[in-house]
Amino acid sequence: MSDAPLASLSDFDFWIGEWDLHWSDESHEAHGRNVISKVLNERVILEEFDGRPGADLRGMSVSTISAETGLWHQTWVDDSGGYLDFGGGLRDSEMILEREATRDGATFRQRMLWTDIGPDSLEWRWQRSTDVGAPWETVWAVSYRRAAGA
Repeated sequence: MSDAPLASLSDFDFWIGEWDLHWSDESHEAHGRNVISKVLNERVILEEFDGRPGADLRGMSVSTISAETGLWHQTWVDDSGGYLDFGGGLRDSEMILEREATRDGATFRQRMLWTDIGPDSLEWRWQRSTDVGAPWETVWAVSYRRAAGA
């Protein structure tokens, strides 16, 4: 995370709006919805995720720039009691937020990666690495398309 440049309040502007989401898993094609807005004096990005009907998961995140680190920080919570915290920023036109996690005594890295960012579409990947960030395994890939009329 330390090689990310200092953040700008406009870094996440590409994500603002209403999005139709599409992904596939081993058994089916799925879709959901994500609504992203600026709140609190436009200094915080609010995400309202609804994975239904594709996934029985609803959650939300808040993202802001840390005055202390100059990096983006995101906190995610969901209807299963999940809580995750990430940090990072834009690198080479990709938004990358990472975290260290421990499960069953094993430490690993997790990250969210926003790529192929266009005015009406982008790709998002949830990735994991057990080797200090190399290589990364994609666990969940989601295609974003701007919602009709949004």
